[in-house]
Amino acid sequence: MKSVVLKIGRNKVYPYISVLLVTIAFLATNPLVNFEWRYLLSYVGAICGLICVILLAKGKNSGNVFGMLAAFGEMSGNFLGRNVGAALPSLYYFVTHIFGLVTWKKHMDAEATLGPRKLTERHFGIAILFIIGASFVNMYLTGILGVANDPYQLMLNNFIFALGVTAQFLMIARFSFNWYLWIIMNILVISLNIYTKNPIIATQYAIYLFNAVYGLLEWHESEAKKAQASIVQ
Repeated sequence: MKSVVLKIGRNKVYPYISVLLVTIAFLATNPLVNFEWRYLLSYVGAICGLICVILLAKGKNSGNVFGMLAAFGEMSGNFLGRNVGAALPSLYYFVTHIFGLVTWKKHMDAEATLGPRKLTERHFGIAILFIIGASFVNMYLTGILGVANDPYQLMLNNFIFALGVTAQFLMIARFSFNWYLWIIMNILVISLNIYTKNPIIATQYAIYLFNAVYGLLEWHESEAKKAQASIVQ
């Protein structure tokens, strides 16, 4: 299974198939007849987001540039769909991608690929506390903004917000553990957008889910190569 995922993720056709799937989802909303801004903005954000996550999974710094563009599109589409928990992290993502664009340059190898880090027990504890705190922050912000969420939608938005901001921080800090959180978060976002009837973002995050698994394997392989190189030296 591992070799299959890596083979697909490294295939040159993979990005084009991803874009095609999201485009089909956008066309399924029948934009020429029932045009909605949230679908168009979601589509633009999805395209940029797909390029972003594919490049980040490969450890390429250019992924941060597309991440900034994706953050705007996703934020707009989710806000219009009343998914505050899924929208607010995009503001945070935008800022952290700027930070990542600058800091990742210092940790690139000869092939311009990022060198990941392993998560320590201390960092894991901090991440858990961050998830709990972020969940309460989203609940508070949802109430302040007066967004009408039913209990199911509010619960999913809380976890999406908390997992998203934590995973993003771990990614920018180069911890490969971030991909585990992205996997969980992507499943929740898919569920939420099926529930709120946004097939574009649902399809986008289905591809993100595969890409998170691919990113996890790719970053772990980079870790193994780094450890082997240090032993040889």
